[in-house]
Amino acid sequence: MTNLIEQYAKALTAVAMENDCVETIDQEVSSLLQLMRDNKMADYLSSLAFSQEDKAGLVRLLQESSSAYLKNFLEVILQNKREAYLLPILEMVLERLARARQVFDVSVISASPLSASQKENMLRVAREKFAIDTRQLIETIDPTLIGGFVLKANNQIIDTSIRRQLQDFKTNLK
Repeated sequence: MTNLIEQYAKALTAVAMENDCVETIDQEVSSLLQLMRDNKMADYLSSLAFSQEDKAGLVRLLQESSSAYLKNFLEVILQNKREAYLLPILEMVLERLARARQVFDVSVISASPLSASQKENMLRVAREKFAIDTRQLIETIDPTLIGGFVLKANNQIIDTSIRRQLQDFKTNLK
């Protein structure tokens, strides 16, 4: 299954790069993903309770506001009856485009919500420490961290949480 998703993602990423429309495809895929998540379309597209025609109709609606490249890609998805895999394919497309452009989403986990200036500082730290360009900050609250934060981007992590420090202290006592 993963190979199938990778093949489709690789194909759309290659088309975007070859036709110098990476930014356009990135924006369109991001918008589609947000729409799909907000409306739980992945559940609908993978459900056996709905007919192939209904699923195709939904994907055709998505095609209406897409560029020619994305329209063609979605048509291939329909022809091969791969609608159920559309969400993970599009997620992987975004990952591949991010790697190609060296622009990444940054994830921060903190014990309490961050202020706007703290969020900007997190993005700045990620740019400096990870040597990447950043797209957006995705914030998650986890009170079990006690304090500090965990910053993640491009498979790199900075963990300054008190929870980790206590775990390190406990390990050193053994």
